[in-house]
Amino acid sequence: MFGLGKSRACVGLDIGSSCVKAVELRPAGKGYRVAAFGMEAVPPDSIVDGAIIDGAAVADAIRRLFENNAFKTREVAASLSGNAVIVKKINLPVMTPAELSESIFWEAEQYIPFDIQDVNLDYQILDAGTDGKGTMEVLLVAAKKEKIADYTGVIQQAGRTPVVVDVDAFALQNAYEVNYGLEAQQVIVLLNAGASAININILTGDQSVFTRDISIGGNAYTEAVQKELNLPFDAAEQAKTGHAVEGVNFDDVRPVLHAMTENVLLEIQKTFDFFKATASSDRIDRIVLSGGASRVDGFRQALQERFGTAVETFDPFRKIGFDAGKLRIADADSVLPSAAVAVGLALRKAGDR
Repeated sequence: MFGLGKSRACVGLDIGSSCVKAVELRPAGKGYRVAAFGMEAVPPDSIVDGAIIDGAAVADAIRRLFENNAFKTREVAASLSGNAVIVKKINLPVMTPAELSESIFWEAEQYIPFDIQDVNLDYQILDAGTDGKGTMEVLLVAAKKEKIADYTGVIQQAGRTPVVVDVDAFALQNAYEVNYGLEAQQVIVLLNAGASAININILTGDQSVFTRDISIGGNAYTEAVQKELNLPFDAAEQAKTGHAVEGVNFDDVRPVLHAMTENVLLEIQKTFDFFKATASSDRIDRIVLSGGASRVDGFRQALQERFGTAVETFDPFRKIGFDAGKLRIADADSVLPSAAVAVGLALRKAGDR
């Protein structure tokens, strides 16, 4: 959304609170192939609720990621989520693109809960109002300048050049469109469950009609296991994913995970209820699941049972060439759910709107 340089290809860098993921794509035939891919752990509490607390630690992780892998491009596209980002659909009187460009700041002020001077603003016309109803529909996106500066700062510290700052939910949509195409009238939920947040983007056809970030994710599961079974954080993280931990059986872990999933489903339910109350349609045709926390035991099945709709795992390389052997990725299945946002970012070009 927020282009910072000239138009050219860039590395997609997803800066998450548990790890950083990077993807570099190259054109191949009519599509793309993955030229480089990497993941690097971020020390705990370096990023909390999307805010960078320890910039040096995050920059180190990004630097290691690029040192250890075959990335050629120095330009980077990154993304934000959480409470420093506002995405709103607004209705305005019909006006020309030039008039909208002049008046968008004044119009945005009443919808943005921050000082308008403290945000970077972008927008997209969803419906130009050509049907004679007198109003147009505009998607408004605002991100705090301070947050953008924090993210671009750690990228620069790591020796790379930030050229695009997007929003997680839209990067996800980018990856979905390239891999799955778009189906007119279908209501698709893109649900990305990360370590500290769940990004939800609801699409109808080619339009994002509702987005929300829920401040709960994989770390909440780890903390619940840590507390209930009296384990250190690292051991709880291992136990959560089904790995053997001394003195702990996975049968002890499973009920803790399922109880936390109930809490997560309540938040997702609220999101869907709010969407249905504000949308012209109250149905959801499919949920497409990504993010490391989506692999928690029973999560996908619980989602399917609660909402009575088809749930599938997002494959961000469904139509993108991905050779795990050549890229030296030992366990591709564990990587796939976490790569969707980085793939969406790698599809961006500097200077894009």
